[in-house]
Amino acid sequence: MRIYHSIEEFSAQNPIVTIGMFDGVHAGHRAILRQMNDLQRECGGETVLLTFWPHPRMYFGKTDGFSLLTTIEEKMELLEQAGLDACVILPFSSDFANLSPEKYITEILHKGLGAKKVVIGYDHRYGKNGAGTFELMQDFGTKLGFGVEQISAYSVDLTAVSSTKIRNCLTQGEIETANSYLSYEYFLNGSVVAGHQFGRTIGFPTANVQTNTEYKVIPANGVYAAFAEVENQCYKAVVNIGTNPTVRQAGNRTIEAHLVDFQGDLYDNQICIRFVSRIRDERQFATIQDLQNAIAIDVETAKGILA
Repeated sequence: MRIYHSIEEFSAQNPIVTIGMFDGVHAGHRAILRQMNDLQRECGGETVLLTFWPHPRMYFGKTDGFSLLTTIEEKMELLEQAGLDACVILPFSSDFANLSPEKYITEILHKGLGAKKVVIGYDHRYGKNGAGTFELMQDFGTKLGFGVEQISAYSVDLTAVSSTKIRNCLTQGEIETANSYLSYEYFLNGSVVAGHQFGRTIGFPTANVQTNTEYKVIPANGVYAAFAEVENQCYKAVVNIGTNPTVRQAGNRTIEAHLVDFQGDLYDNQICIRFVSRIRDERQFATIQDLQNAIAIDVETAKGILA
C-alpha cells in the first residue's frame, strides 16, 4: 500500500475514494473496502482512503476522555492487510476544518484526488461543521463527472457497528463483543518495562507492558485470555489489567502479561497483546496463596480458551 502525506504527491489511476478516520478498521469499514474492491473489479482503478492526522479532537485540544482503537501506524497496517491500494493522510488544520462542503468536494476530491468514484458510509459528514451530505456530493458528482455510492450501516447481531460502540465495549470489558464488531482480536502494542517483579516470586513472572501511545483504548480491569507476540513468536498468555489490590494498597493501573511456557528475559522488547476473552474481574484476595491459586486456575482456563 502506498502512503501519501499531501495532495500534491498523490498519484493513482482512476481513484475509487472513501473518506474517514477509519479508527479500528472495523467490520463496518471493511464493508466499505469490500464495496470499493467490487467497483475496482468492475471498472478498474485503484482504491484510496482519504484520512487525517492528527485526529480533529487532538487538534482542537478536546482530549478529555479521548481514546483511539488504533494508532496511525496500526491503522495503516490493517488497511494494507485489507487490500487497500493507497492512503492519503492529510494534516488536519483550521484551514481544512473551515472548508465548505462545496470546496471540499471540488478542491480535495475532484481537483486534488481526481476521484472517479466516491464510496462513503451512511453517516458520513464533511466540510465545515459537518454540513456536507450524501445528496450534495451526489449533485456535485453528477456535475463534475464522478460517481457516488453510499454504504448502509453494517450490523452484527442487529447492532450497527461503530468505533464508538467498540470503544465502549472495551472499556466495559466486553472483549468478545468488541472483537465481533472489529472482525479481529483487539490488540495493543507496547514496550516491556521494569515492574515490581512480584509475579516471579510466586511462579508466574509477568511482562509489564507500557503502551506506545497514551490515547490507546485499554480494556476494563480484569483478567484476560490473550495471545502475546514477541520477537516473531506467539505465546498463550494471561493478562491482568488493574491495580493488583492483593499486592499493593494503592497503585497505578498496569497491564501485566504472563506468557505460558515462556523462558527468558523480555525487558525492552516490543510486545503485541491480542485479547481473546475476559476470564474474570480483578479482585483482592485474602492471602498471597489464594492469589497464587487463582492465577493457576486462570492459566488453565486461558489454555482451554486459546487451544
